[in-house]
Amino acid sequence: MALQPLTSEQKKALAQLRSIAGGAQPDARRHHQTVVARRKAVRALLAREPSTVPRIAAELQIPADEVLWHVTAMRKYGEAAEAGEDDDYILYTLTATDPTDQGQSH
Repeated sequence: MALQPLTSEQKKALAQLRSIAGGAQPDARRHHQTVVARRKAVRALLAREPSTVPRIAAELQIPADEVLWHVTAMRKYGEAAEAGEDDDYILYTLTATDPTDQGQSH
């Protein structure tokens, strides 16, 4: 499912809503930036070679439960797929994604 670009009317409405609500809170913005950066790092690692959740966690130095959350979301949206097993762990690989996605986080 590709995201559609916003129309100019939608952009104006969004800007109006943001001005009323006071914009994004700094903590929420930092959290979002962290999530996006980590998802990008997981994608890059899986683009190089299939890997397991523990290996991804060790290489990126982030908790395994967070890696599992990213991989699960990527599987849900068709960005990652199972690629076999390595001992007791599932190997995941990056799938071909929609080129219009432009790195949007899900």
